Amino acid sequence: MYLQIDESGYQFVEEQPENRAYIGIFTYDMMQEQARLRKIPYHVLEDARRFGFARYDSFENYDCISLEMPDFHNILISHGSVVIYLEKNYALFFTSKAQHVRHVLRDCAEGLGERISFQRLIYLFLETQTKEEEVAFDKIEKEILELEQALITSQKKNFVSEIIHLRKRLMLMKRYYEQFLNLLDVVIENENHIFDGKTLRSFKMLSRRMERSYQNVLNLREAVTQIRESYEAEVDISLNTTMKVFTVVTTIFLPLTLIAGWYGMNFQMPEYGWEHGYLMVILLSVAFIAIGIAFFKKNKWF
Repeated sequence: MYLQIDESGYQFVEEQPENRAYIGIFTYDMMQEQARLRKIPYHVLEDARRFGFARYDSFENYDCISLEMPDFHNILISHGSVVIYLEKNYALFFTSKAQHVRHVLRDCAEGLGERISFQRLIYLFLETQTKEEEVAFDKIEKEILELEQALITSQKKNFVSEIIHLRKRLMLMKRYYEQFLNLLDVVIENENHIFDGKTLRSFKMLSRRMERSYQNVLNLREAVTQIRESYEAEVDISLNTTMKVFTVVTTIFLPLTLIAGWYGMNFQMPEYGWEHGYLMVILLSVAFIAIGIAFFKKNKWF
């Protein structure tokens, strides 16, 4: 399917337009056939398809873009990937989700209205891939605030799974913005003169916005790191408190261990023949316990 672009607007057609700017939309299964028909190096398209989140390569007379289309409502998944072959007046979109790409391009074309052009449509498609980023940022910030509140009020005992989940999502966003910024740097160079001056200025504005978003991701990662360190400190304090209690209890009952060992020796002792010897050992044990508890309470160790 093709999106035909001219002064009167746009329309989707089945046949390739003649003497008009257009965008072709194909599945990955059709990529090899289209490369053969148009004499495009197939290995360039295949290499772009295997790339990660975002990449822009400039060749002689054409450019090639590979892009992951993230779902900012759930950053761990995506809407699929797309490879874009670009020349001056036309572009070929190869994608795993052709229906989604057509829907996005239709929305972009309707948003441009009478100002529609081939260059603006490509820009708007790329810009749309970051349009809902605030959804992800708001959700992650809310989760971080809830974790901080739970840590302060001790509402939870285990934060590990939440922290790992947050760090994984932020790592994916960090990698995406890093590669998207690299993509925009190459676009702005415009080696093949595909984009006009107005569109390049829009790309520069998008690049600055992406830099702010990238910095926001780094700030959120720092916040999660601080929560992790606070949680580790809380665990250490809890462990130290537990060890302190065990130490105090062990110290209190240590004299009883000594008494048990003393009178457990296989020797004849005078106390064995004393009628109050058993009572004396009981009172001595109780006295040691009472003195130990009083001592530790006085020093606020117990």
